[in-house]
Amino acid sequence: MKRWIQAMGSDPTRMRNLTYDEAVEAAGEMAKGDSTDAQCAAFLMALCMKGEADDELMAFIDVYRGYSLNYHTQPNSLNSIGPTEGRKRFPVTLPVSLLLASVGFTQVMQGGDALPARQGTALKEIVESLGVSLHLSVKAWQSMLFHLHIGFLPTEQLCPPIGRLKQVREQLGIRTVIDTIEKVLNPVLSTNLIIGVQQRKAMESLIPISMRSGFQQAYIISGIDGSEDLPLYENSMIRIVTPWGDESRSVEPQKFGFTSTPLPNLAKEDQITMVKRIIAGEDGTEVKRERDHVIFNTGLRLKWFDKVDSYEEGFQLAEALLQRKEAQKIMQRWIDQSQYLKLQDLADSDDSSSKIG
Repeated sequence: MKRWIQAMGSDPTRMRNLTYDEAVEAAGEMAKGDSTDAQCAAFLMALCMKGEADDELMAFIDVYRGYSLNYHTQPNSLNSIGPTEGRKRFPVTLPVSLLLASVGFTQVMQGGDALPARQGTALKEIVESLGVSLHLSVKAWQSMLFHLHIGFLPTEQLCPPIGRLKQVREQLGIRTVIDTIEKVLNPVLSTNLIIGVQQRKAMESLIPISMRSGFQQAYIISGIDGSEDLPLYENSMIRIVTPWGDESRSVEPQKFGFTSTPLPNLAKEDQITMVKRIIAGEDGTEVKRERDHVIFNTGLRLKWFDKVDSYEEGFQLAEALLQRKEAQKIMQRWIDQSQYLKLQDLADSDDSSSKIG
């Protein structure tokens, strides 16, 4: 590892990019645990300061995918990934994903524990606090996704080498190549991606690698708290990447009749409470701001991924689904089935142990 650190950062006048093969070797050393925490930190810092080249990014992605669990492909699913720092405001994407799953559009959410610098609440924490068991075998998780059209994969479970770098990343307190790797692991080979980034410049590095990661249609969004959620209180610039190129587009909520004040910061418990109220179909003034954000973002995703013919149809469908409490129904089934499958996994494990004994 020392030679790669020196190649990138020992002398600014001689700093260079690693070749793909060199980066594969460096990534492999880290993934196998052959490097100390100090060496990993020094390498990640040097790479960050130099700036990651496309070949370096793809090398790390290819290596860490090789260490990830294998799931059956779900090409028509939507892979949605938010900020590694977590959220400080209402997690719009969760009720949106529940609504999309309720109409049979498979949703694969992914993420890990919230990391510095601007640490908020990880979506993983919210999903678990609502009662969903995330620690399932591959077989059980796939069964749940097939029946419910929704699933969440903790990054640390999906790719254990990333989990082993958690302490290093926390101590560094900056975004590194690992943040990018997390976003494009693409565990079920989805062709659709919606991804949140904290800074618009981060969009540029994701454009070339999103297509090389198997996605056919990627929406890169610098949304609320660096998430994939678009706000109603201001316009947003998004990047749309397809095999035919990429384009920037301005999303103006006012053109669709949506306006709002900014969403307030919420503690974890308040985020969970608001999610429960929204999916339960509440529509009073106390939840209007958050509810409108859910309707708007659901309508956008329905149109973007060709589930409806117009944005207006998408907004109307989203509102109707909320009124019928479809998101709440999916949420309860998700909780129940994940808990059942967890117990089944434990029973299978105990049975295997007794047979071995």
